[in-house]
Amino acid sequence: MPAWCVATTEYDVDLKSLYARRLAQSGARHALTKRGTELFVTVKGDNALAVMAEVTAKVLCRDLQYFVLAKMVDRLPLRLQEKQLVLTDALRSVRTEERLMEVAEGLCDFLKDTRDLCLDGYMQFRMQSTVLRWQLCIEQVATEILMRKEYHELKDVLELYTESCGSRISELQLCIHADGTCTLTDDSQIRIEYVDCSIEGIVSLLVNMAPKRLIVYDLSGSSENRLTEAIAKVFCGRVKIYK
Repeated sequence: MPAWCVATTEYDVDLKSLYARRLAQSGARHALTKRGTELFVTVKGDNALAVMAEVTAKVLCRDLQYFVLAKMVDRLPLRLQEKQLVLTDALRSVRTEERLMEVAEGLCDFLKDTRDLCLDGYMQFRMQSTVLRWQLCIEQVATEILMRKEYHELKDVLELYTESCGSRISELQLCIHADGTCTLTDDSQIRIEYVDCSIEGIVSLLVNMAPKRLIVYDLSGSSENRLTEAIAKVFCGRVKIYK
């Protein structure tokens, strides 16, 4: 019966418990022996190699993945709360794009020629493409979180600005159409059509016009319209929104 010696020099985890759980899920007959920092895994049956590869892939991509991502996130120049948000979103994201069979196939090729496996060493030298995807995912999530933070900070500044400014126009009506265009009508019934209705452009325009009252007709059909949400935040207290 084949037996593999598994160890990790970087992560403080209970390998015996991890392998016991994953092997139990596989239904394979097995035996586990712990000697110091090394775990000896014996898998019984004709498909022992395939089972060991699949189980180890789950240990790497599901059990140790958290520690790998946490280490990557810890290097980011963010506050603790922001790091926690990045880690939570990154874990959710990478697991939706999990390539477990790809990792298992690579392990199968590796384990048929050796009985010794250092998990963090294998991850570093033979799972480079997988770890790189995790790193890129973290960077993307961190960028999105920082952009959302800057976006909300800008809205707070604009809200304070609009509160401090005097009103230049008595009333403005903004209609957001389903095709993404907008129609702006002032209290003298002058109507302007806008094809490019970016959040920055429309909010900036409304701030400069400084209406005393703002009525928004959101005909986009979307339950969550970022433009409408931004206008509601910036013009809080002087805007009415109809959907």
